Amino acid sequence: MKRILFTFLMYCSILSTLSAQSVLTGKVVDEEKHDLPYVTVRLHQKDSTFVTGSVTDSLGIFEIKDIAQGDYILKLSFIGYTSLDLPIHIEKDQENISTITLPYENVQLGEFVVQAKSVIRTKDKLLILPDKKQVKHANTGYDLLSNLMIPGLDVDRRSGKVSTMGGDATLYIDGRKVDYREVRSLRPKDIQKVEYYDNPTGKYANDVVSINYITKKYKAGGYISLDGAQTIGYLKGDYNLVAKTDYKNTSYTLFGGHKMSEYSGIKNEKNETLLLPNNTVDRASETGAAKVKNNDQYVQLNIQNQNTKRTLLGKVSLVRNDMPNNYEVGAVNYAGDDKLSQQFKSQTDQYALKPAINLYGSFNLSENQLLETSVGGSYTNNEYSRNYTENTFSSHTNVEEEFYNLDVNMNYALQMKNQNSLTAQFYHMHKVSASTYTGDKDYWQHLWTAETLLFLEYMQRFGKKVSLRFSPGISSLQYGLHGEERVGSISPRLRSRLTYQPRTNQQLMLALNIGNSFPEISTINQVDQVIDMFQIKRGNPKLDKANLYLTQLLYSLQHKAFNIQASVYYLHVNHAIVNDYYIENDKLIHSFRSDANYHNLASMLAVTWKVNDNLRIKADGTLKRTMLTGSVSESCNSLEGSLQLNYYWNDFSINLFGRSAKKTLDMSSIYRDEYGKYGAFVGWNRGNWGVEGGVDSPFTKHNTTTASVNTHVYNLSSASSSRIFQQTGYVKVSYTFDFGRKTARTQSDVNTNINSAILKVE
Repeated sequence: MKRILFTFLMYCSILSTLSAQSVLTGKVVDEEKHDLPYVTVRLHQKDSTFVTGSVTDSLGIFEIKDIAQGDYILKLSFIGYTSLDLPIHIEKDQENISTITLPYENVQLGEFVVQAKSVIRTKDKLLILPDKKQVKHANTGYDLLSNLMIPGLDVDRRSGKVSTMGGDATLYIDGRKVDYREVRSLRPKDIQKVEYYDNPTGKYANDVVSINYITKKYKAGGYISLDGAQTIGYLKGDYNLVAKTDYKNTSYTLFGGHKMSEYSGIKNEKNETLLLPNNTVDRASETGAAKVKNNDQYVQLNIQNQNTKRTLLGKVSLVRNDMPNNYEVGAVNYAGDDKLSQQFKSQTDQYALKPAINLYGSFNLSENQLLETSVGGSYTNNEYSRNYTENTFSSHTNVEEEFYNLDVNMNYALQMKNQNSLTAQFYHMHKVSASTYTGDKDYWQHLWTAETLLFLEYMQRFGKKVSLRFSPGISSLQYGLHGEERVGSISPRLRSRLTYQPRTNQQLMLALNIGNSFPEISTINQVDQVIDMFQIKRGNPKLDKANLYLTQLLYSLQHKAFNIQASVYYLHVNHAIVNDYYIENDKLIHSFRSDANYHNLASMLAVTWKVNDNLRIKADGTLKRTMLTGSVSESCNSLEGSLQLNYYWNDFSINLFGRSAKKTLDMSSIYRDEYGKYGAFVGWNRGNWGVEGGVDSPFTKHNTTTASVNTHVYNLSSASSSRIFQQTGYVKVSYTFDFGRKTARTQSDVNTNINSAILKVE
């Protein structure tokens, strides 16, 4: 009887223990109290037997379910940080441990460890940990991004253009949107990791793809940095200075820069046919001499204050752009009985001065809530003039413009249970232009445009392999031109993505997006600009908004030394804005219309291969079919590819690159044939010094770009070449002087783009 009773009590005790299942939650941060995503969290018995595990989400939060109550050891690990073993006791149904701080690792990681986990596929992005060679042989954020060789991502290190098959990438530093200057000044050794969102969501959901540089955080000291790049073959230079100092939680950074270029050797050949009512004009023009000159300067002051609860940033900048005395001189030969030959000269001058201010704030409202706001405003004074003469015919236009720009952005993110999330986004972009035209005709144009977007995104996970992001929205587009009725429309928007991740190294994603866009602001006007004695360029204030429909299927795989991405993409644009040619008063009018449809179907395959520690290879190919239907009927097929090879040896790096020639049909209905491009550069990096020299198209002397237009009243075929297309070289030198304790490199994000609503001939 006692034995039966003892057995019964033991059985009840075991059932009680088995039924007492608990949930363990917690949060992991670094030494600066920043959230640490993707930390591996493992639960072990006291004898080191593995029980279960999890990974922290984007806010550093982890959750482990179905744990029997008792004593355990919690193990946390992440590359670049010291691993922790924490004894814990679980006795409640919901055990929430305090925030865990994971300290930086002081010992340099073995190279094989970094190699094994340099690219990590998470639920919504690629997490890339640059290795020592990739960092050592890079001088800017663009250099490092190029060295990472992300499949499907095209990085032009010198121009700063980063694009994918679907469009341009949006760049961020520590979650804050930045531009060319900031990324160019980014010091690679200050970059801890790179997040590549090929499936953007949350605050990044409005991007085609997003790239976020996560930088190391320091709190004291300062630095002065100088860099300069000089082109060999024609005059082009880019020189920059950065000075920064930190005091407690506040940093002060001053940026300044100068860029200039001047080149000639320009050859433009055009063959045109104008089918006028009373006669047909056949003419051929050829450039005899030309010059392009440009210089830019900028200065900016950044003040940033940061703590664990919020980040505040204020920026004041001034940008100047001057393009004086650019000209083209040549001959025009007219066919016919007279076979008339005349000289022409076209000269343009452009000038812009833009002061700007930007305020940014990011606030951690709680452990699972984030609010981000930014307000930016600028004023631009633009001047533009053009003089054209052909024999006794002359034309002159002078424009003075005041351009105002205001951008407001707010993002709210709520992280929910089971890694689900809710995000609300608000955008407003407002532009006002007042322009005075004098010369051939006098105009006063006052134009305002406003675009407001509101999105609400919900992300739902279905088990461990499937997730759905559904983001409905609404868009309000309005613009008004003085003397015309205001144009406005409210349209639905949608961003949706279904993701299937069968394994940690694979992902299949299906996306469907619906959007709309403004006409180019420089086309919405009532202005006539004289091109020559037979042609007039004219704006159109009655253009419709374009509706965009995008579908994409993307597959990515990381397998040992290979990273592979394959994608199929289809874009349909309704009310696409195309060039419009028609005859009026025996003149050819070049204007714009919005009753065409644009179709772009493309497939892409990209592969990167890390052959060994020193050799990396990237190759990609794209097959496209582009069509215009409706008021315009055109089509184009193209096949293009590129190849990049990086080799590292001690302090030196060697890079070879090439891109095939390609043919395109752009949305404006112009066919273009672009020449192939190839080159090489060698870099030397040691300490704070960086030196690089390279060549573009070293064995090619006659690179040419062609364009053609064919309509019922106007035909054009042109071929253009320039000194900048041919054999060139460059030398780049950079040096950074650190004083005090090392400090994080803050980069200039001066927006040097000049906005304008001026209708220009070129």
